Amino acid sequence: MMDFAELVYLSSAGLRVILAAQKQMNKQGEMVIVKVNETIMEIFEVTGFTEILNIE
Repeated sequence: MMDFAELVYLSSAGLRVILAAQKQMNKQGEMVIVKVNETIMEIFEVTGFTEILNIE
């Protein structure tokens, strides 16, 4: 589980890290992202990450 409660900024480098983590977790289990604020959720929506990430 990744808790994004304190996250206020997400760069393209951060998106790459999250994508790499998701790919790795697809092989091993499940990755869940929780407590995503509006700003970060908008980034996920614009980039299409909402389709590949498990966001609660």
